[in-house]
Amino acid sequence: MSRSLRVTIDPRSVSPAASIRVAAAAAPLLVIGGRALADLAAELGGMDAAGAFLLEVAEAIGHPIGLNLPTGATSLSTAFIAPRSWSRERVAGWVGGHHAELEAALGTVSHVSSSMPRGGRP
Repeated sequence: MSRSLRVTIDPRSVSPAASIRVAAAAAPLLVIGGRALADLAAELGGMDAAGAFLLEVAEAIGHPIGLNLPTGATSLSTAFIAPRSWSRERVAGWVGGHHAELEAALGTVSHVSSSMPRGGRP
């Protein structure tokens, strides 16, 4: 049986990067929301720096980190940043293995895609 934990921080008093690093090391599945991503980007100086940081953390923990972001007024999409050594198939299999936890936390999963941008890097 899975358990979930929601972590809320005040980015004025706690480092989002430090909080994410600690949570990622402890959690078998970490999904970061849009507000946390925005706070991380503000702390690190932009979305490129936030993405590089999340890739570094994913590689340090040895598995993907999820990003659950709004895609419209009433919809969300979750993408995963995985270690560079992982193939598309491995990421898709890992996400599929966490399907029940993702649905419990985020609602119905409509589909799983293993597509990546050209060049193979998110």
